[in-house]
Amino acid sequence: MSELQKNYQIIATAFPPIGEKIKLFWGHQDFTDLMHDLLYNTRGHSRMGFTLDVAAALLELQDLHDRTFPQFKQVSLNARALSHRSTDS
Repeated sequence: MSELQKNYQIIATAFPPIGEKIKLFWGHQDFTDLMHDLLYNTRGHSRMGFTLDVAAALLELQDLHDRTFPQFKQVSLNARALSHRSTDS
């Protein structure tokens, strides 16, 4: 079983809707955005979080996606802020 299949199976078993989104978004910028939303609290309130095995699988898939599709790799928030500032002028 490949790294992708193993980690996908862990996530899809625990959270089928997230598994469907991973399949749909794999290879696209939407996957990177999904991983950011899942792994970081951007909602401003407490979240339950993931079990250790699911969190590890998400991080491994994010790393695999970044290596396979480097054009979609998450840009740091500071770099985004700078790029928006330079285009706003």
